[in-house]
Amino acid sequence: MSLTQQELADRLGLKRAALGAYEEGRAEPRLINVVAISDFFGVSVDALLKGSDTDEERQRGKSMRILTVPIGATDSEERVAVVPVKAAAGYLDGYGDPEFVQGLPTFDLPLPEVPSQLTHRLFQIEGESMLPIQSGSYILSTYEEDWHRAGGMRPYVIITRNDGVVFKRIENRLDSNHNDFWLISDNPDYPPFSVRPEDVVEIWRARGYLAFDWPTPAFSGMERIQGTLDSLRAEIHALKQDMPK
Repeated sequence: MSLTQQELADRLGLKRAALGAYEEGRAEPRLINVVAISDFFGVSVDALLKGSDTDEERQRGKSMRILTVPIGATDSEERVAVVPVKAAAGYLDGYGDPEFVQGLPTFDLPLPEVPSQLTHRLFQIEGESMLPIQSGSYILSTYEEDWHRAGGMRPYVIITRNDGVVFKRIENRLDSNHNDFWLISDNPDYPPFSVRPEDVVEIWRARGYLAFDWPTPAFSGMERIQGTLDSLRAEIHALKQDMPK
């Protein structure tokens, strides 16, 4: 069967731009469109989505793992999407929905440290597991297509099926008997835990962060002690001045 992109889009009842986005991996079709495509080509939905991909192919980004990215309304340039804490719960369900991703807040970041050829996303985190990075900070991340490159005790934002959006350091154990990711917090009060690759949806490498609470400096405790000593000295001096000679 030989069809142009427009002819196929017409037969499927889709817009040509949407079909093009599916083919180029810029968007993920909704279930109703997946069913329509499977019916048209006479293949099952399961075969269409999974094919013959192995776990190794999925981990290396060679299987059908489609990343939806937001683009500008006028220039069609890729933009940085912001995933605030309040949207994190919905992200697990909507990460592949073009309408959901396009509905996230977006912005341009014209800095040399943010190259345009990479896909960036800004995730807000909560909790104290990665102190001294404060809860409420935003983590600027780049998409990691090949999961075998993730690790080295570097920080990542990991989208998991069970825990949602988590921000941890990764020890990559895919090539060992463990066949998992060992996720480690910077805060030693939080124990590390294992995540299997089949429970992972996306991995984003942390590149920087934006925070609005200044971190407490390590010398702040010494400043308080010094201030207390200065106050005691002043009080002792005052007492000496009041003592009869």
